[in-house]
Amino acid sequence: MTEKTTKKSITARKRFEYAITALTSIIAIAFVVLFINSCQNGYQATNMRLLHSEGTVTIENAKGGTKPVSDNLKFQSGDAVSTGADGVVSVGLDDTKIVTLENNSRAEFFQNGKNLELKLTKGAVFFNVTQKLREDEKFEIKTATMTAGIRGTSGYVYYDENAGGKETITLTDGSVEISATNPDTGETKTARLEAGNKLTVYLYSGRIEDSVELQIDEIDEYELSEFVLSIITQDEGLMKKVCDHTGWNKDKLIKALNDIGNKNPKPSETTEATTTTTEGTTTGTSETESETSETTKKPTKKPTKKPTKRPTRKPTKKPTKKPTKKPSQTTGVSRGSVNKITGSKF
Repeated sequence: MTEKTTKKSITARKRFEYAITALTSIIAIAFVVLFINSCQNGYQATNMRLLHSEGTVTIENAKGGTKPVSDNLKFQSGDAVSTGADGVVSVGLDDTKIVTLENNSRAEFFQNGKNLELKLTKGAVFFNVTQKLREDEKFEIKTATMTAGIRGTSGYVYYDENAGGKETITLTDGSVEISATNPDTGETKTARLEAGNKLTVYLYSGRIEDSVELQIDEIDEYELSEFVLSIITQDEGLMKKVCDHTGWNKDKLIKALNDIGNKNPKPSETTEATTTTTEGTTTGTSETESETSETTKKPTKKPTKKPTKRPTRKPTKKPTKKPTKKPSQTTGVSRGSVNKITGSKF
């Protein structure tokens, strides 16, 4: 009886082990099938999520449908974000990569493992990568013809409306490798861009050679847009990093932003409200205005008394008596002289 019982228990244990092994295999196969299906549909799990949005913002999925906009919304590979005239949106690609779309902009997001890609189809985007990428990581920002390999920098990629929509990148810290391809000729050129400079892509379809030009220009604080200045000055750590890499001045960055704000005040703001944002500069101006108003009052008393008495008496007596008798002689002379010069008859 004992041996039979032992054999039965061993057999039951083996059957149980076989069942667990089979169940584990089925679960593993199911996960593989789900992963393959998700990849075929263009979707896979990502760390991308919506951090913050303001104004008009639209999120599209890879199939063209829309998603409800909410903070912390998870993104899938192939999703796109667009902003309206009053819209701004920030997307966290992961814990160390944040991109912010300006108004009237659109970008598509793709992820394949550790490879990230942002394709800007319209408008402008500011990127800030706080930690350098590892060797097996990749992050690229693309426009229609330009590709920027981001490794741990911050900057601004945009279609420059002031230059006919030319693709441009402004770098605010670090350095990036840029490449651009002319779609008509297939020619590609590359360049390295350092912080404090901007690169503009010029395409020439009529050329066989040099159909692509990458023009690099050094810029200062006052050449940055209001959008870029507002992002930099709101982040103390980012502003310090930008100043260290570019040689720009913190006070000039703030002043440049205030100057733009003073030139383009919001309609809802009053003059008094806008002047208070200039960090106390209005106090000095109001005092100087009051001082100048006082100084303008004092000089008006002395000049009005003395000049009005003497100049009015002497010129009015002598010129009114004698000049009235001799005008007939002078007018005759003047007519004769005019006749000789012009040859006209009276």
